[in-house]
Amino acid sequence: MHLSHLIAVAVVVAHTSATSNSTIKGDLNGWYPCADSDEGSSSQDAECAVYNAPLCYPSICEAPKSANPKVDIFFKRIPATTGDPEMAPNVWLLQGGPGDSSSGLEANMITLHSQLEGAVNVYTMDHRGTGRSTRLDCVAAQATTTGSPWGSELDPSEVPACAQDLHNKYGDLASFSVTTAATDLATFISTYTNGVNTTVYGVSYGTILVEWLMSLAPPEVTGYVFDGVAASSGAL
Repeated sequence: MHLSHLIAVAVVVAHTSATSNSTIKGDLNGWYPCADSDEGSSSQDAECAVYNAPLCYPSICEAPKSANPKVDIFFKRIPATTGDPEMAPNVWLLQGGPGDSSSGLEANMITLHSQLEGAVNVYTMDHRGTGRSTRLDCVAAQATTTGSPWGSELDPSEVPACAQDLHNKYGDLASFSVTTAATDLATFISTYTNGVNTTVYGVSYGTILVEWLMSLAPPEVTGYVFDGVAASSGAL
């Protein structure tokens, strides 16, 4: 994320304000002190949590009886240090790829938090299927192991076995679609954040996730920022 993009996010946040509406629910495991960056930072200024989300949301897909009905969604935040975090605006940074972990945005989270003088809560998440969330991994087919023909890379010849492995484990893979991920985010914002005005920034594939979040229209979100817009044509 370039400095100009960080400034754009800061401008959007500066124009928002609201009141607090904090809620605690049983499907959130957190928040725990954690490193603000996975890339060698010793600071424990961040907080991490895992949301135990439904594998399938109604009208998107139906989980097979054989599947685990829940998946883990990883979240990280740097709480506001100026004033009360329960009253501070929120900014979300969403990674692209598709398939990249949000760890690549953690340095940007630190920079943005500093540029806004600690007056906001800065959040990120790992899209289901990626990073520190429940991963789409072909364990039975061993398609991405070091012993497979292409190691950790997925060769086209391995796709049929991998797809069958994932289908047997999860059923309808719409459970890992952008629609489902946007529902994760909308649900989390409405249930587990403070209810104060929220700005959501997406980069590359993350802009598709932001676009789908807009269609869900969570009332807490008052600003959207698109950086390197990706086309959503054909997205599920």
